[in-house]
Amino acid sequence: MASNILIERDVMVTMRDGVRIATDIYRPDDDERHPVLVNGHVYDNDQFLVVHELIFSPLVAVQRGYVVVVQEVRGRAGSEGTWRPYTKIREDAWDAVEWAAAQPWSNGDVGLYGACALGTMAVQGAVASPPHLKAVFAYMTATDYLSGWTYSNGALELGFQMSWIWTALATDTIPRLGLAPEAEREALRKLAEASRDMNGSAKFLPLIDFPPFQDGAAPYWREWLSHPSYDEFWREADAVARADRVKVPVLHMTSWYDTCLRGHLDFARAIAERSDPAVRDKHRLVLGPWDHSAYYNKRPTCAGQRDFGPEVFTGPELLGRLALGWFDHWLCGKPLEVLPDNGVSYYQMGENAWKEAPSWPPAHTPVRYYLHSAGRANSRMGDGALDTAPPGAEPRDSYVYDPFDPVPTVGGRSMVGVPTGVENQAAVEERQDVLVYTTARLAEPLAIAGPISVTLHASSSAVDTDFTAKLVDVEPDGYCANIAEGIVRARYRGSREREEFLEPGKCVEFTIDLWDVAHTFATNHCIRLEIASSNFPRFDRNLNSKVTPALGTAADAQKAVQQVFHDAQRPSCLTLPVVGRR
Repeated sequence: MASNILIERDVMVTMRDGVRIATDIYRPDDDERHPVLVNGHVYDNDQFLVVHELIFSPLVAVQRGYVVVVQEVRGRAGSEGTWRPYTKIREDAWDAVEWAAAQPWSNGDVGLYGACALGTMAVQGAVASPPHLKAVFAYMTATDYLSGWTYSNGALELGFQMSWIWTALATDTIPRLGLAPEAEREALRKLAEASRDMNGSAKFLPLIDFPPFQDGAAPYWREWLSHPSYDEFWREADAVARADRVKVPVLHMTSWYDTCLRGHLDFARAIAERSDPAVRDKHRLVLGPWDHSAYYNKRPTCAGQRDFGPEVFTGPELLGRLALGWFDHWLCGKPLEVLPDNGVSYYQMGENAWKEAPSWPPAHTPVRYYLHSAGRANSRMGDGALDTAPPGAEPRDSYVYDPFDPVPTVGGRSMVGVPTGVENQAAVEERQDVLVYTTARLAEPLAIAGPISVTLHASSSAVDTDFTAKLVDVEPDGYCANIAEGIVRARYRGSREREEFLEPGKCVEFTIDLWDVAHTFATNHCIRLEIASSNFPRFDRNLNSKVTPALGTAADAQKAVQQVFHDAQRPSCLTLPVVGRR
């Protein structure tokens, strides 16, 4: 254990192309060689939260015998170069690891770590696989920057992307533009003003021309919105597609109420199937019940309105123990005592218990719950029902989706800018543009763990539109707790690489991916499914036209009449991954 700690600030480390990266080094005050932990991020090393509170403090790691290297990535804070999101990360991760391994205070064994945007270098470094990298820890971060980060099934993750830009990204970009002092103050003022009205800002059309993000303040905004499909722009930075290059053990964590869940699940599957065979059984995945902000908003046991108790306490208390225990094993040869032998630890909500499985998802049985009604499933006061009996001859349900009156986001999987986690959905379910289907009260508990999907037979009067789905646990006192949700943009229903428009009025089968969850519906609770066409401002509004939604104006927007079919020929259903049944 180190008795004294040396801190070197703003050491400029040269990358392969000559760009110098601002780097802080925390190390024991001795002449020994130590294992090194590296974190690269888009923020500022002066931010205490970013450096010391998200996973573990470098001071704690140094006391444990490590050197910690914290870098501001190129084009950010004190680093040289131009920041262009999602480019040069792999190369810079390689260079940072190999530079750290070659220093006189290093023993040559290096680990990468990070959370959220601070975890991108860790994931990309795992793909780069530099020779001296021994292990990776990543928490609530992105692996495929298109799916589950910038877009979800074709819909823009609007609330998160707007909030991220005005709270963190543009505030660093604007001072680099060389503006006159008054012009710089005005640009920052516009940014701050926009941040005070999330809904109002999100309603601006066309989104791509959102004024506070123009004139160099956020050039990446226009770039992201110009690439709504999976093309070379996103393919170049996709770690999931490059999982075969991973040659080191990866411990990664995410949560049921986080946008990053999709990316972690995809990455877990990919590295389990395609990473170096020597490490495939060494990866670990932890899935908890938090929302994204739990670990930095000082609500370490919560997801929105739901407190899961001390067993799920997150923040440095949990993350530091897991991450440093992981690195102790792979960099220092100590026993791995902080994680189970199985590949996945997951939290079963409803039972409020940690469980283990060799892989994700655990063994389960897909069970279909079919939609039923007499044609009046609008709102929770309607006649929508849900059960395992296939439908017969039943009339369709219909509603009107108006882009200028979207269904509001109330909790769920997001990051910042909108309420997240568990929130009561009762008010949302009073709207006529929300179809609600509910089971009878359960006679016994029903546990699910794995992927959730909705097969929806539907038509629209528009050539493009969205369909959303939300899984809800209706408690005996009437509280409607959101469990999972998803969206599909009709033009991307068949492929995220190319558009296919609808024929107005023609019934089409849609698959809505609600991602995965582990939850137990208790006795006397009801299972509920909501179907709508918006979840705003988490997602951008579909304007129901051929114009790309982010490029459309108010003149491009139109109302859409949506029809949902549930009959013998078109059996719309919710598929749940039921566990514990034979």
